[in-house]
Amino acid sequence: MRGSKRFAWTLATPAILGLIAISIVPFIWMLISAFQKFSPNPKIPATFNGLDNLWALFDDPQFVNSIALTAFIGVILFVIQLTLGFAIAWALYHIRRGRAIIVSLILIPTAIAPLIAGLAWWMLFSTKYGAVNSILGMFGIDQVQWIVEMPWALVAIIVASVWHGTPFTAIILLGGLTTIPPDVLDASRVDGASARRQLLYVVLPLMKPFFLVAGLFLIIGLVGLFEMPQAITQGGPGNETVVQGMYLFKLAFNFYDLGRSSMMSLLLVIFLSIVGTLFYRLMRQREI
Repeated sequence: MRGSKRFAWTLATPAILGLIAISIVPFIWMLISAFQKFSPNPKIPATFNGLDNLWALFDDPQFVNSIALTAFIGVILFVIQLTLGFAIAWALYHIRRGRAIIVSLILIPTAIAPLIAGLAWWMLFSTKYGAVNSILGMFGIDQVQWIVEMPWALVAIIVASVWHGTPFTAIILLGGLTTIPPDVLDASRVDGASARRQLLYVVLPLMKPFFLVAGLFLIIGLVGLFEMPQAITQGGPGNETVVQGMYLFKLAFNFYDLGRSSMMSLLLVIFLSIVGTLFYRLMRQREI
């Protein structure tokens, strides 16, 4: 018995050391840096400054605007992706032949790296040469200043994000639909439930845990939203489309403000921890 435990620890040790190296150590460094002030001169050591980095963040209008913009985009993505994702999942659920092939095709956008997808949509939304304006021109619609004027730049980011993220949401919800016992649906039909009532009062209540999971993934993706808006608008026009991920990148790598960027990262970790805990409790309530 001792030999098997020793062998198990031998196998697990490299993974544990790797986890410590790539997650725990950087987190501790971030936690320490969040309460320090760094000089632009690397030869000057950092000094402890308490919560000054936190107050400096909230005193910065661009930080507040980036959080508000991210939340605004998040609400729109939440509604569109969950609604459209469920519609796609519901349609796939009723397809018996060739479902695997269709699912593989649908997942292609999700398999593309966000930066590459963003560059592709930047070309599509190009004012002079983009395919979007070319199609609009075929219907007599004047060129739209995508990516250079508001609110069109924001619309471009949302459209690209929906295209990239909806397939993954649809697959999560499709997995939930396949767990619904056929007997439950058959019983509702025998009781005279119409297709609409069956969807509203049978399917959707049973799908709540899967909507929670899909919503959690949406929030995690929203916190990490950076490559798509960076590739499409670079934060423009002006700073109108600077989401919190872009603001964090600017703090760390453009202004070299490691203190404030670490504090912002810590706030995001706390936010995700709270959201994850709430989602976990909701899932537990569903199980009980």
